[in-house]
Amino acid sequence: MGKYRKQLPQLSGEIFLTDGGTETYLMYKRGLELPHFSAFHLLDDPKGYEEVRQYFTNYAAIAKKYRKGLILCSINYRASSDWGSLLGYSKSGLANMNHKAIEMLREVADEFESDSSKMVISGGIGPRDDAYELNRKMSAEEAEQYHAEQIQTLGDADVDMVTGLTLNNASEAIGIARAAKSAEIPVVISFTVETDGKLSSGQTLKDAISLVDAETDNAPAYYMLNCAHPLDYESALEDAPWMKRLRGIRPNASSKSHGELCELGRLDEGDPVELGQQIGELSRRFGHINVFGGCCGTDHVHVEEICKRVLAVN
Repeated sequence: MGKYRKQLPQLSGEIFLTDGGTETYLMYKRGLELPHFSAFHLLDDPKGYEEVRQYFTNYAAIAKKYRKGLILCSINYRASSDWGSLLGYSKSGLANMNHKAIEMLREVADEFESDSSKMVISGGIGPRDDAYELNRKMSAEEAEQYHAEQIQTLGDADVDMVTGLTLNNASEAIGIARAAKSAEIPVVISFTVETDGKLSSGQTLKDAISLVDAETDNAPAYYMLNCAHPLDYESALEDAPWMKRLRGIRPNASSKSHGELCELGRLDEGDPVELGQQIGELSRRFGHINVFGGCCGTDHVHVEEICKRVLAVN
């Protein structure tokens, strides 16, 4: 069982960091090929393995430098059955890759963890379809059945928790939360929003969080936002009781919309200092938010800027 599965240290309210835009960094800054935006296959190649390990080492070094905890979120975003089949993996081969990704994180945690920098290992879970599209309409029951296999595999690999990332509808989030609850693994749900501050389904962030909590008996340990710029969700955040459930922010570097980013064909790193200032201001307004990282276009430079600005107001 994961070291922190029974008690996630980030729930104490202390500042925790997490990583940035894994896929965009590996593709555009390291020149690696990521078919179908998938990175887990890199672990089968010695060069790819070292690139991914160094990616996580960069963040572990920042956490150690600032004496803060770190949530190491695995590169299993596309390592579920539909994507695995598309990438040519058998069921057993896919399970092996899920395990391999967690083993790597454990190596990094063993090297960098200290009493002041706890290292939490999270299994990253992506949506069944493209996060930037509305796609098929799955029921919560279908989503639970689909994601249960990967969640159980990650549980067998002894993760501390699982994180459902870049989710754009409440039904899939409910399914992931239920599957994790059945497997007795802490789960975090991370939604993404469009430039209007709403999910692509048209639902508000407040309503999505409230619905998932109602349908899962508050199963998620907490919620996050990822893969959107602070300007996108600024209007969706308010000083209200439901906001206490939102404890993590992983912003995109760019203020461009999801559609614009898909068509761009290159990396938009934005301004790391400005992004740090924007997240620092969010931290000042909502002091209960205590998990900070990045998403598309960001790397360890952005996350360190965010860290510095957050610490300055806390």
